[in-house]
Amino acid sequence: MSFKKILFSKKIKFSVATVLVLFVLLFTDIPVGFSNLIFASQMSGVDEEGRPLYMHELEEESVDVSEDYSINTNDEPEDFETVISKRISIFNLEDWNLILVNKDNPLEADIECKLRNYNGFDVDDRIYEELDAMFKAAKEDGINLLMASGYRNFNTQTYLYEKKISYFKRLGYSQAEATEIASMKVTPPLTSEHETGLAVDIVSYNHNCTDSDFGNCDAGIWLKEHSFEYGFILRYPEGKEDITKIQYEPWHFRYVGKEAAEFIYINDLTFEEFVNMVNEYNGVSAEE
Repeated sequence: MSFKKILFSKKIKFSVATVLVLFVLLFTDIPVGFSNLIFASQMSGVDEEGRPLYMHELEEESVDVSEDYSINTNDEPEDFETVISKRISIFNLEDWNLILVNKDNPLEADIECKLRNYNGFDVDDRIYEELDAMFKAAKEDGINLLMASGYRNFNTQTYLYEKKISYFKRLGYSQAEATEIASMKVTPPLTSEHETGLAVDIVSYNHNCTDSDFGNCDAGIWLKEHSFEYGFILRYPEGKEDITKIQYEPWHFRYVGKEAAEFIYINDLTFEEFVNMVNEYNGVSAEE
């Protein structure tokens, strides 16, 4: 007896669902999606949105393919030194904002730069906008910053340095001792960052003293945590006096540019350490 005759024989009765299942078994090239509809016909009930209840089971078994796997995952991640090297390669110590000035790297003479007055103190005109943005951002966070010092020329730095030496001599120290102690607080002329116009001393209305306690007040903490966002670094951090040769000065900030400031801040470097890293990358020895 042919299938057609069996199917429509009065002697054999099939439910509609059974007939559909037979079709699936006999015709294996029917799409899987269609077979789902067949089994759906055997299930009763719909959800609140009118979808067959069987759809919930299918959704629970579905695979999340939202993640993009187009990137070649066979590539091994770069090691830390490679990443650091790539970052260092963008810095050029010949740039105006990356000049290193300290006792081992003195200026030959006063730097010629265009000065601009900011809140009563001159600064290099090129840092004015970022300095102003930093002060405004601090104010938005409830911190009222106050300028304490900016650019100094050779004569001013000489006066401050000799004044500090005289102070320690009056305390009973010898000339050599007074000079050594004074140089940790006020650097000799031509070795101060203030002579570049890129360094500023900042305090606040609530704490207007340039002392170590400033680092613990709200303004000092804010500056330490946010100054890099505007291209400034805490130039003389605590615990690194043996590197900077300067006492901890939580009020002294130096402009180096946003990219360098971020690199220095994230890696907890002094400016001296940063310069050494760049020189090492470029194959320049410390003696050079």
